[in-house]
Amino acid sequence: MKSRWVGAGLIAGMLVFLAWAWPQLPERVAVHWNVAFQADSWRPRGHLLLLPGLALGIWAGMPLLRRIDPRRADYARWDATFWLVVNLIVLFMAVLHVALIGFNLGWPLDMHTVILSVVGLVFVGLGNYMPRVRRNWWVGFRTPWTLSSERVWRQTHRLGGRVLVLGGLMFVVGAFVPRPAAPWVALPGVLLIVLVPTVYSYILWRREDVHGQNDV
Repeated sequence: MKSRWVGAGLIAGMLVFLAWAWPQLPERVAVHWNVAFQADSWRPRGHLLLLPGLALGIWAGMPLLRRIDPRRADYARWDATFWLVVNLIVLFMAVLHVALIGFNLGWPLDMHTVILSVVGLVFVGLGNYMPRVRRNWWVGFRTPWTLSSERVWRQTHRLGGRVLVLGGLMFVVGAFVPRPAAPWVALPGVLLIVLVPTVYSYILWRREDVHGQNDV
């Protein structure tokens, strides 16, 4: 249970940092960047509470979701990994929160580099833990075919973890190439992460279905 409080500490740190920065922030702050990573939306600085609020919702809400999961009894087998995944997501939001505030304080931040590199590193981190995730309804590559078979789930997450790492590294590389080339490096990583585990899980399921091995 100690790992659960890592996320709580990160959320508290987000709020403390915002409280420190609040008097120095302008009344209206940049909160959104377009595909060219140019700030294109400004809102009252109270909008900077949205990321801590979302992080809190995920940190507090995920344990509630696992309670209503039909496979909730299995969470005890991978509880530490569950909290590592939750903490990684909260950490991602905390880093973006700091970068967002820093940008509005005038720090010399290139949001193109920050956003792509942070997203990429989170994918790499998640990819390393995906093979440990047990079958459930909320975390992992949840396709009709992984949810229908323990074997398909296990093998898909083994491959999917590697694909997440590869896709994450493509994002990191995209963060440092010239901006016009960045989408051509990073976006294929998204396609890999979405398509490869989905197609692979279907192929595995079809093989099992032919042999009558699918389980519920």
